[in-house]
Amino acid sequence: MSAQPHTRTFNTRAVPTRHYFRAELLRAKWSLTMFLPIIMVAIALVSMVFSTGVDATAMASAHIYSLILLPPLAAITSVIGQKREEKLRQGGLIWRNISSIRVLLARAATVIASTALGHALMATLLARSVSTALQFTIFNTLSFFVFWAFGLALWRLVPRAALFLAPLAAIAWAIAGTLDAMSPNWQVLPWTWAIRPTLPIHGVQANSITAPADSEIWDIAILPPALLHLLLGLGFFVIALAAHGKSLSLPTGRERSTSSLSHGMSATLPWRTWWSLAALMLAGLAVVRVVWNPEYAMGLLSFVCVPTAATVVAIMTWTSQADAWPALMYRRSRGSITLRLFALDMAFLVPVLVVAVIISGAGGEASSETDINPWPYQAVIAPLVAAMIVAVTGLIARRSVAAAIFASVALGGWAVLVGGDVLSASPLWWTSEWGWTWVVRDYPERWPLMVLVSTIVTGAFVAWARATSLKAIRFLS
Repeated sequence: MSAQPHTRTFNTRAVPTRHYFRAELLRAKWSLTMFLPIIMVAIALVSMVFSTGVDATAMASAHIYSLILLPPLAAITSVIGQKREEKLRQGGLIWRNISSIRVLLARAATVIASTALGHALMATLLARSVSTALQFTIFNTLSFFVFWAFGLALWRLVPRAALFLAPLAAIAWAIAGTLDAMSPNWQVLPWTWAIRPTLPIHGVQANSITAPADSEIWDIAILPPALLHLLLGLGFFVIALAAHGKSLSLPTGRERSTSSLSHGMSATLPWRTWWSLAALMLAGLAVVRVVWNPEYAMGLLSFVCVPTAATVVAIMTWTSQADAWPALMYRRSRGSITLRLFALDMAFLVPVLVVAVIISGAGGEASSETDINPWPYQAVIAPLVAAMIVAVTGLIARRSVAAAIFASVALGGWAVLVGGDVLSASPLWWTSEWGWTWVVRDYPERWPLMVLVSTIVTGAFVAWARATSLKAIRFLS
């Protein structure tokens, strides 16, 4: 008996593999994956410009990319891509009988191709020899895949938290690798595998300073840690293939309305998550201070905790309001919504950061250069730096959450490069706003300028966000 005329049998083997790759190329259009080569070339150009003013090659100056920018960028690329596809039901294919494994394999190949192109272009601009260019391109593409697979696995396991946990964990992984890069037991320390090969490739020590000719980094074999790093990435990818993502669901409940707009918006903010992360941050700073010293704790707070906390709060605030944003814009009081949300964010961040500064720096020794205990100045500047970051990243997040995270990470990396080095004595300190909490430690006389500039920048971006709040609707999908 013949099949019914309107009955169709789906067979995954009937779909050629090339169709999966073609579909992924279409999905990558106008996505972060598509713009990766452009981002990488921009980083290479900045490294070239920066190297002209210091005693370092362009390749050495670009080590900040391999060290601290590549890991979160790769994790963000993975998580943002998965978030977009699952929100759009895989372009309609979620209802089709296709192979999810082949979809992820095609997606990985597309990302690898894009990053390989970007790294090849970077190597063309930075490297002085063909061998160095090949090593740079191959290893950084491999490393990008590993952190991309990590973000993918994290998304499959904890999709709600992956957007923030993936880049944060990648940054923490990179920092840990920097501290233990030259450890004799590096074979059993997975976080060192991403860092060790970059040292001879870039010609730098673990702190990104140009290595002298007799440095031990020139004796590092690139292949062993690279292979271990690749195996780690394949493990993450297998976890992602084996894990089952949670099904999409739409919210069925409705928040209890109140007469106060501020209370109504406050009810939608993830306070429990924020306070949990704040408790972990404060506990971590206390441990660092006890185990090491206040200077280490303050450095961690200045360059990692303040930018990360402000970025997380700003983006989570927007994502918690995004679905209701069109409805909020129909309220007569829509002009004050942006200001109220900013006030709620700062009401959380200010006390947390002040306590963090006290835990990290109070009771520490005075600066040997200024004979001034800097922590009171840092307690003033840290919330102002956070306010700038909230205003800037919150505005960018309305257009793209991925762009907001990348912008904050890039500016944070630049702040480490400038604010954490002797360059903070030069006029470049004006460009390291994300690290001003540390800069004021060495130059407390600058605090009035920092207060003035941060207030102006914050006010300008909040006003910009308020003026364009209605236009933000068009970027919601």
